[in-house]
Amino acid sequence: MGFAEGLILSFVAGWINSYLYRKYLRKRNKDWIVFLAVFFLLSLWTVDILIYFDVIDISWLNFLPWVNIPSIEGGKYFFWNSFIVFGIDFQISFQPGMEIIASFLFISYLFWYYFGSKLGKVIHGTKTYQQGHYLIYRPVKKFIRDREKKSRNS
Repeated sequence: MGFAEGLILSFVAGWINSYLYRKYLRKRNKDWIVFLAVFFLLSLWTVDILIYFDVIDISWLNFLPWVNIPSIEGGKYFFWNSFIVFGIDFQISFQPGMEIIASFLFISYLFWYYFGSKLGKVIHGTKTYQQGHYLIYRPVKKFIRDREKKSRNS
């Protein structure tokens, strides 16, 4: 995946992590959210950096008829032309000095993950008893049924 897909994936993973934390993990152990964040980001960074520096050869994607990744510096071409797998090729060629921009983009995965996590907490709530803003979209009958079930159990 290119930089754009990596940023989107980091945001979505942060969102899902905040949901898992509120729904399942907060009851048992509060440290799981940090463990999942570190594990996801380190694995994503590792795979992306290995692709970027051509340790993992990405030219196998050339079997798709709309993909044309060059054999020299294919990982860098793949990352700078993010949507090449979807048929959109901007044909950005690598220039000296783009590693600095690439390093900032790799570091920004962390901030996009954090942003997705915080936005997910707004939507899902931070505590197990909080419903968050997604309560607006829940069916009213289900909300009343859940509330009655909680009052019976209390």
